[in-house]
Parts: sequence; C-alpha cells; structure tokens
Amino acid sequence: MKRFTTVFLAALLLTLSASAPRADGPTLQDAARRLGLSEANIKRMGQGEIVVENLTASSDQDLALAIAMELGSTLSGVEHFVDSDRLAQVDTVTIARGPIDPQSPSLAAMQLPKDVRAQLVSDPTGTFTLSPSEADEMKAAAAKGEKALLAAYHGVLEARAAAYWQKGLAGIQDYVGKGRSPRTDLGHANTAALALISLPALRAEVMAVPAESPGNAEHTLQWSIEKARGQAAPVLIHRMRYHDAEREVLLSRHFYSGYDYDALQILVGIFPAAGGKSGVFYTNHTYTSQVTGFGGSAKRSIGRKLLQKDLVAEMQRAQDAFSKP
Repeated sequence: MKRFTTVFLAALLLTLSASAPRADGPTLQDAARRLGLSEANIKRMGQGEIVVENLTASSDQDLALAIAMELGSTLSGVEHFVDSDRLAQVDTVTIARGPIDPQSPSLAAMQLPKDVRAQLVSDPTGTFTLSPSEADEMKAAAAKGEKALLAAYHGVLEARAAAYWQKGLAGIQDYVGKGRSPRTDLGHANTAALALISLPALRAEVMAVPAESPGNAEHTLQWSIEKARGQAAPVLIHRMRYHDAEREVLLSRHFYSGYDYDALQILVGIFPAAGGKSGVFYTNHTYTSQVTGFGGSAKRSIGRKLLQKDLVAEMQRAQDAFSKP
C-alpha cells in the first residue's frame, strides 16, 4: 500500500510555518476534544503517541482513517527543519515534484524515469490510468514514436489540470473500467469533510471550483512522480490552504493518479497550543477499485490496516525528525 508522506509533510510544514504555538493558547486536549477524539485517545496523544481512529467509509471504495498526534515544535524549529537536508529522512515516496501554472498548465518539466518511459512505449494504454478518450489519443500517438507518445501523455495531464482548475470536480474524466470515477469519489470525500467543518468560509473553499474561489484560501496545483508497489507514476494534486487566528487547515486532493489508487483527499488541521507544541489532526480518504467486488469488506479491512501501518510509520518519522536538534 502506498505511503502518503509527501502530502502529510507538505501540509504539516505549510500550515505550521504561519502559526507558531502561543503560550496562552488552548491545550492539545482542548483541541482534541473539539475534534471529537475519545478521552482514552486524548490521553495517549498527550503522552506522545500517534493515535489512529477509523472513519466511516464514504463509499465501498474508501479506505478512511483519522490520525492525531502532538508535535513538539515552534516556528523556528520548523524553519530550521525545512532549511536542512533532513526532509529526505521522512519523504520516502516522491521522486520528483513541481508546480503547475493553472492559467497555462505545462508538464514539460515532468520527466518520467527511464524504465517507466520504456514501459509506456510497450504498453501505452495500460501503463497509467486513462479515460477512454485519453486511451484512444495515446494509441494514435504511439504509432508516431516515443517522442510523440510522451508529448501526448503530457498533453493528457495538462488537459486534466486545466479542466479541473476551471470546472472543479465536474471537470474530472472517469477512468477506463466499471465504477472508476475519481469525480464521484472526491464528491464523497467532500461530503465527509463538510461533516467536520462548521466554519462557513472554510466550507465554501472546500466546495469551490479553484478558479472561482471566494478568496479566503490559497489554491495551487502541483504534479508529482510517486513510487508505489514498484511502479513510479504521475499524480496531479490540488492543494488548498486556509488559515486564521485560530486554525491552519490544508486540503490535499489527488484528482488524478496514474497508478495504485483512483483518488485521494486529505484534510489536515493544526492548532497551536501551550508549551511550544501543536496538535495535528489528519483525515485520509483513499479510493481504490481494488477493494470492491467479491470479498470487498475483507479487502477494505486489509487495505485499511496496510494504509494505517504506512501512515503511522511515516508520521513517526516526522515526529522524530522534528524532535531532534
């Protein structure tokens, strides 16, 4: 099961960078209670443990988890961590990443690894997840050689990024295969997110078409090459950052994934607290068609356990890294 270090770390670093814990702020226990954690898990969190609670799955393709932990870090500590080369100790998944200009999307900087390019040439419609029309486009380009094929795939991702920015979830094409709709999956994830959010301004940003954001949050697009189950594949990501005097929230939405899962949405809230600490509250909705069909319940249980294992390991590394001088 794929790890999600990059998403978590980006959320953690971005949100903390603007909100150093306040000496007179709420305790981690206060923040945890507001988010609905049990008293037993609040106690464990206060003892430095990484706490995991299962979330109700939003669909039969959803592996849903919530994770909470404390982070003993001030603003200066976070800045030192980011400026050092120790990020590599935690980030074990991403091969490369870069920004996407939503006004003129270009994936020219995204270079596929040599072995993946060779695989794409040998199986242009089976190497990465595609829609039916995209598969037809790739077949036609493959007949013209590797250069044309790579340009076509870049074009596929650029078109996806542009459509998503201008139309939001409505602009996402379905994948080949029965029931593989990232648009539907992320709609379920939004419904789950809204159940946790009462602030009107934040609710509006979660539901907004990026190009039509109300302006209370920062919206960006990014490409990433991530490796899971031995396969490197591109991912297209929408990040939304909202902050005010009381909270920092980052939503990370994978609206295209070339391999391993169909869609992903993560919501992270960080609350500054007394004593130079912060409370980190994280929800993950990962959608994959691999857990549907016969034996789906058992497959979801196994998948959730694997996802939990990887996420806790990654967050432990983050927690450990921030605690070191």
